[in-house]
Amino acid sequence: MVSKITGGRIRQIRKGKNISIVELASIVGVSKSLISQVERGDIFPSLQTLEKIADALEVEITEFFKIESPKITEEDIVVRGNNRKKITMPNSSMVYYMLTPTLRKSLEFLIIEIPPNSVKEESEIETFKHDGEEYFLVLEGQLELVVGNHKYSLNAGDSGCFDSSHGHVWRNNSSKKGSFLIAATSPKL
Repeated sequence: MVSKITGGRIRQIRKGKNISIVELASIVGVSKSLISQVERGDIFPSLQTLEKIADALEVEITEFFKIESPKITEEDIVVRGNNRKKITMPNSSMVYYMLTPTLRKSLEFLIIEIPPNSVKEESEIETFKHDGEEYFLVLEGQLELVVGNHKYSLNAGDSGCFDSSHGHVWRNNSSKKGSFLIAATSPKL
């Protein structure tokens, strides 16, 4: 890994100075093949050779070990309250609001709203199952959480977690909107 990073930096600096591989090899006193192998990350040169390459490119040797990170913008980190992405599912009255810029593979962080009286007949209820865990906090309303064969009546301020490989479903039996915060994990792929 270090040899690929170092080689890539050497190539980037060399090209930025409009120096060919042949020219650099000649100045350093090594073969064109050696410079090419270093730049591809196939080999890691001796410290003495690295110093000669740095001198030839007129840079400090530490320049070969710098990793330039992509610029991070606010949109990569922050989701403004008035700019959340809204997700709806077919055949579902629940509305999902993303609290992160993107859905990550290992964690989903959402606010979910359930409209009033969203209860279906017991036979029509479809439960969800997936690997991972779910952590929740009821924000408003009175909700019912069904996990496996157990029903839990929850009010604003109630929180908890469960293994999401058990069939589960959220319902709103009341005449007022309900919402909850959820952080759902899943195994890394």
